[in-house]
Amino acid sequence: MNYFFLSIALIGFLFSQDFKEIDSNLENRNFEDVIIPLNKLNIEYPQNLDVLVRLSAAHHLLSEKTYDKKMDTYHLDKAIDYINESIKIDSTNGQVHKWYALAYGKKLENLPIRSQIEGAKIIEFHSIEAIRKLPDDPYCYNVMGQWHYRLADLGKMSRGLAKIIFEEPPQGSFDIALDYFEKSIKLEPEYIGTYYWLGKTYQKLGRFDDALAIFKKGVELSPPYKREEVFYQEMVKILKKNDRKKS
Repeated sequence: MNYFFLSIALIGFLFSQDFKEIDSNLENRNFEDVIIPLNKLNIEYPQNLDVLVRLSAAHHLLSEKTYDKKMDTYHLDKAIDYINESIKIDSTNGQVHKWYALAYGKKLENLPIRSQIEGAKIIEFHSIEAIRKLPDDPYCYNVMGQWHYRLADLGKMSRGLAKIIFEEPPQGSFDIALDYFEKSIKLEPEYIGTYYWLGKTYQKLGRFDDALAIFKKGVELSPPYKREEVFYQEMVKILKKNDRKKS
């Protein structure tokens, strides 16, 4: 699954050979192997956007890979630190917007619902900018699909809180989420996470047969990280429950 790095095209002429090996390791999920060389480049060429974005990406993916909570937090904090440095250098770069949305989106997941709602418009801005700058990156569409799904799925109390926080609270839509997930899966049909979210969206829209069909395709794919393992298990559970109903 290479979708994280296919669209990284920031490479500077000073260290294209260094990046060739680094990006190869990133694409092959050897995330640990890139931290030392990236840190060396960061010392030698401080405030270089190519280096900083890759450091943020590598730490973000290490946080997704580890099962140790402390290490998860450590790597996520590092990812946020590096992407904050990046955005100070170039706040218009598509990769910066993408990895900013990813890092802060993950950070918000473990915060109280008020903080999640307050951060929603920030995530929306960076996700939309990422899509505008990186129209062929499937994960940008995936993130925006999740944004709409999660907001559309808010309970009554959370919606009331959103109205208190914002004069015009962010609005999610399952129909719009569906469009984003379908675009994402068309660009990258091998990522199990999009099948999970697309199937869940079909369920919310009452399209249960479509949901089951998508889940069946999804469970045929390998989950790359712990988050996707949870998705895989939930899809399997839904499919087994449906089979029991039939018998």
